[in-house]
This record gives sequence, structure tokens and C-alpha cells, in this order.
Amino acid sequence: MLAVGACHSLSPRPATLPVAMAGNWRQDTAASDDFDAKLAEVIAHERARLQPRHGAPVARGGAGGAPAAAQIEPLAMPQEEPDKERKRLADDLRPAATLRIAFAGDAVEITRDAEPVRSFRPEQTVSRIDSSGAANVASGWQDRAFEIRARYTNHATRSWRLELDSATDTLHVRFEAQDPDFGRLVMQTVYRRAP
Repeated sequence: MLAVGACHSLSPRPATLPVAMAGNWRQDTAASDDFDAKLAEVIAHERARLQPRHGAPVARGGAGGAPAAAQIEPLAMPQEEPDKERKRLADDLRPAATLRIAFAGDAVEITRDAEPVRSFRPEQTVSRIDSSGAANVASGWQDRAFEIRARYTNHATRSWRLELDSATDTLHVRFEAQDPDFGRLVMQTVYRRAP
């Protein structure tokens, strides 16, 4: 859960105590962005990027009419099968159907679906390896929102911003991914409190 924003720093403490953010949350699909439509855009962008580029200018001859050095086209990587690519990206990028948030001291503990609990301590940067590769992960508070930011060794970034709307008792999660392979993805997911 992260978007690496270099424009502002994170605080170790929230502006106000976020006790109401704790609890069990279930995704409201009707109020959230359509993940499958966004994924289709990401896949189309990646497929277009991997297409061989034709029409590049070719040198006809060197100075004084001497023959130019032969140009060798780079070998293209074979494209991943569409179903496998869709599954890989969906597994990596799909928002959780359920979230459980708890506080343990200054740490924020987040459980996505049936995954293990992940504990985030503001002002602590940790290294981790996941399906996207190796990353440095930092977290903290920006006003009343909790943010998680990951910067990967392949220059990809992921960020999650979790913010409680106390007027509607909903949790809003903004996920942003920037990746050299597929470009940019921004998802807004709304969660309602679950029993």
C-alpha cells in the first residue's frame, strides 16, 4: 500500500487521534473505481509499449557515399500470454476486498483479506521483497491520513493513502502505482465498516 510522494514528508503522529480508523472494513464496489476497467487500460498500455517500433530512419550511406554500418534491431522479448499477464497484474494491483486496521502503540497493523498482518511504524523504513520486487517501504501520517510508500529497485513506486471520512464513517484508500513496465495506475477504493 504506497505512493511515493517526494513532495511532502510524513509525520510520526497524526494530527488527531485516529481511533475510529481501527476496525474491520469491507469494500463498497459501487462507490469505488472499477478495477477491471483500470486494469484493461494498464494492460493495453503495456502491450503498446512492447510492440516493435517500425519506421525508424535507416542510414543510407556514410560520409562521401561510403556504406553505413549495418543496423541490427534489438531482440524483442516475447509477450506474456494475455491471461497470465492479466492474472499477474491483478494479483499485484487489485485492492483488498476486506481490511482490518488496528493500533499497537505507534504502529499501524493492517490485514488485507486473508494475508498475514503487516505492521507499519511511522519514521521506520524497512526493506521487503514482494511480487513486484525489492523495495524500501516507509510510512507515516499526513494530517489525519496514514500513508505507506514503497520505492522499488526497478524505479517503480507504490503508495497507499488511508483516510477516514467521519461524516459517512467510510474509509477511503487511494492507491497509486508508477511502473516502468505499465505506466501509471490510480485507484480510489471506498470501504464501509463491517461487523
